[in-house]
Amino acid sequence: MKVLNFDSKQCERIRRQLDAYLCNELLVETTGEVLKHLESCEVCSHELGSRQRVREALQKAAARQLPPAYLREAIHQRLRSAQPGFFEGFRSTTWALALASLAVVLVAGQQWLRWQQGKQLVTTVLTLGVFDHLHCAIRSHNYPEVANPPDQLRKKLGPQYAGLLPVVREKLPSFQVLEAHICQVPGGQRKYVHFIARGQGTILSVILTKREGESLPVGRFLVAGSPSGVDLYKAKVEGMNVAGFETNQYLGFVVSDLGLHEMVQLAASLAPVLRNALDGSAGTENAAPALVLASASVDSNRRVE
Repeated sequence: MKVLNFDSKQCERIRRQLDAYLCNELLVETTGEVLKHLESCEVCSHELGSRQRVREALQKAAARQLPPAYLREAIHQRLRSAQPGFFEGFRSTTWALALASLAVVLVAGQQWLRWQQGKQLVTTVLTLGVFDHLHCAIRSHNYPEVANPPDQLRKKLGPQYAGLLPVVREKLPSFQVLEAHICQVPGGQRKYVHFIARGQGTILSVILTKREGESLPVGRFLVAGSPSGVDLYKAKVEGMNVAGFETNQYLGFVVSDLGLHEMVQLAASLAPVLRNALDGSAGTENAAPALVLASASVDSNRRVE
């Protein structure tokens, strides 16, 4: 397993406290300890900056999002309908219309709030893939200039995920897969299956991780596409565009600085085949039948050559 080289136990402890630090939830003594560490640790300082930018982006997005236009128009229509009876002793019909207007406001407000919460949840889940791409592929440059041989990449992936390599290579025909491994984001316990590819003038990551209670919401306001029954989600985080999907047990991400439309198209191509391969594993530690067949096919082709 490939783990990024952030081996300080103190760093791990500090990074577990960064979110509480940003929310001013730490004791004075602990806050002082965090500040002292940040002054001398560039890695943790960068991690704090990344988290702060994500928080600010989410806050700005929520502040900029106005209530939908149909809500404002519905209120105006109800008020115009109720106005003629306003000076006639508040007839019962006026009160009925006023109550109906209030109901419209409440229902539409609840829908808007659910939409906002769902949108924020999408961004939060997709951020998982963006952080791994930034830390492993971009900042740490954990890939060679010349692509590693497929045999070496399959060995790094291990028997459980080796069969995914030909799937990713086939669905990214305009990219060269440089590296594939299992990695972790600094300070976290979550493991990622990470494919790093180069093409179209950029570095692109295909990232898979087991769902640990996270789930992308379902709703017509949130789904970017649904190829072969796999819903796609999109967001822009930390200057990177990400398209995501989920299977029964995994979250999948395609991340790069390419356009968001291009990212969704790539994810639409990858999502169905990766879902079919991953869902065959049933969460076991051994290779899934679909993955075994894929690996066997590649090995057979290599022997023929």
